[in-house]
Amino acid sequence: MSHTQDGSELLTGPGAGGLLRSAVGNSGGVLHSWQLDHVDHRPGRSTKALYRTQVSWPELDGPQAPAREELFGASAHIGEREKNLYVAEQTLVMTDGDINVRVWRYPHDPWLPMLPQVCYPDIVGRTLHDLGVSLGPDPSEPIAIDVVSYRPGRRAVLRASQGAAAVYLKVMQPHRSGEIVERHQRLLSAGVPVPEVIAHHQGLVVLAELPGRPLARAVIDEGVDSCRAEDLVALLDRLPASMYGLSLRPPWTDSVEFYAGIVASAVPALGPRLDALVREIREGLAAIEQRIDMRPHDVVHGDFYEAQVFVQDGRVVGLLDIDTVGPGRRADDLACLLAHLSVLADYGNAGRIDRGMQQRVEDAIRTWHETFQERVDPVELALRSAGVVLSLATGPHRQQEAAWEAATEAIVRVAEEWVAAARHAERQRIDRATAAQPAMPAPGRPAAQQPGPAAGVQHAAQSPPTQGPTGVRQVPAQGVHVPNGPGIAPPSGSSAVQQSAPPQRSAPSQSAPHQSAQHPSAPQHSAPAHQSAPPQSAPHQSAPAQHSAPPPQSAAPQYVAPPQQHGAPDRSAPPQQFDAPAQQSAPKQPVPPQSAPKQPVPPQAAPQQSAPPQAASQPSAPPTDRPSEPVDQHPEDDSPTQERRISSIPPR
Repeated sequence: MSHTQDGSELLTGPGAGGLLRSAVGNSGGVLHSWQLDHVDHRPGRSTKALYRTQVSWPELDGPQAPAREELFGASAHIGEREKNLYVAEQTLVMTDGDINVRVWRYPHDPWLPMLPQVCYPDIVGRTLHDLGVSLGPDPSEPIAIDVVSYRPGRRAVLRASQGAAAVYLKVMQPHRSGEIVERHQRLLSAGVPVPEVIAHHQGLVVLAELPGRPLARAVIDEGVDSCRAEDLVALLDRLPASMYGLSLRPPWTDSVEFYAGIVASAVPALGPRLDALVREIREGLAAIEQRIDMRPHDVVHGDFYEAQVFVQDGRVVGLLDIDTVGPGRRADDLACLLAHLSVLADYGNAGRIDRGMQQRVEDAIRTWHETFQERVDPVELALRSAGVVLSLATGPHRQQEAAWEAATEAIVRVAEEWVAAARHAERQRIDRATAAQPAMPAPGRPAAQQPGPAAGVQHAAQSPPTQGPTGVRQVPAQGVHVPNGPGIAPPSGSSAVQQSAPPQRSAPSQSAPHQSAQHPSAPQHSAPAHQSAPPQSAPHQSAPAQHSAPPPQSAAPQYVAPPQQHGAPDRSAPPQQFDAPAQQSAPKQPVPPQSAPKQPVPPQAAPQQSAPPQAASQPSAPPTDRPSEPVDQHPEDDSPTQERRISSIPPR
């Protein structure tokens, strides 16, 4: 087996056909065709892949039976050890002495032991009954299963419905479910509108359906009228201070090199542009750290974007996927939302959404971006948005989208626009700081006789206060003039590689600052007419959560990167036998993930000025059944962001 150091070449190249043929043949089947459907590549560490195949089972279905669609998963681990493997009996391990490849037939994912118990329509009813969950009033009515998402080895989300009643089944690695349940309970008790936990079992959490609809759908249909920016910020501010004591999850921008490496591995021609992006994000954040406190002062969602928010009648009514709630910076959550929306808006340039949808999304970006800049540092907001967009650039190859190389380049271009927006915001900040400085008196001349500003010219407004602990803003330094101080690195367009780009946008060149009349720092994806600000409604009526006093400056939690796990795969165990399909006269067919519509997620509430959490009095991290092990340096890979397909949203 020829392979790269992480198995990506083997699992994504022609050699994958031989692996699948061996696995299917070992179980008495015949492989007729295969197609790569999903790739989860961690350069230098591991690769997981999902394949859509056509397979016939002569011994089970008869020699003349037609081939049927089957899903197969495969994983290769070299740079990191294979861990948290729960059920290996129905997998086949193949090795050439240097690399082990594990192959399984969906739904028998060895990391998700509860998946087979919920993906068969005739079995899920028994599973729910054993957990004490009843759906519709008529138990004899069949249960429909829709697969919302499936990421091999990581997680799956399914919707089970019976008549008008429905629940969501969240399948994960068993060591994680106890912690997830505990987080839902804590947030619900604090008044945060997350789904209610109906039941749970090792690796399975049953969640109630949220009211309303996802902001992802609403923003396409209604634009800025889908909800207020203030309500989105307020929803985040309602996250309880008690969760400040949870473990720190590094922001997306901490892993820009990691994501740039994945993208460069898939599209090498983008390497110079990715290097420039990483350098500018790193240097820009380092410059910000010289003037504001960049420690985590807030309780954050950790993966906050439009599919995680539910809205109804212009109000935020729900929030999903709270697995990553903990200490962080509010700018990270707000940047995550802006980044996802900007990628969605750019889909209009490739014809993936129509121009009307694009216009409405861009109106929302401009309006919400203006409000977000009042809460956090504008330069930090733009740079962190660029970092999140860079993480999304791994999606087209992972999801094996049509024309994924062009789609990847388009997302990289959106990240470059956010970096350009950061440069523009930095220039504005310096200009305001310069204009705010009093003129130095000329030698020998009384201060009262010094010339003032020209008539009719006003001093530029001072930059918004930088963010301190939750709800508390630091006072900007006075009397400091730094026009030549640290700032955003100059554009490095000379190193950019010219790509065959997707459909041309009508907006100005990406290397120039955007010239939106009122919001010059927000990236533009086309040149829509400027929309006036929406009328301001009354503040959100929900009572703000009370936060405790801010933590002492020395008590902010510090994230210490654990040592990476580099271990050769265990080759001492003999290969496992790959089981044939279920031995029944009528084979049981699981609901395949690709047949189900993608599930959107919940919304938010209005901002509130509450005191920061007090680290010293925080309870210790909640009890969990997770075994003691080093923290994964890239836990963000568990994000549903990595499973999302915006293209599944149909035209209006």
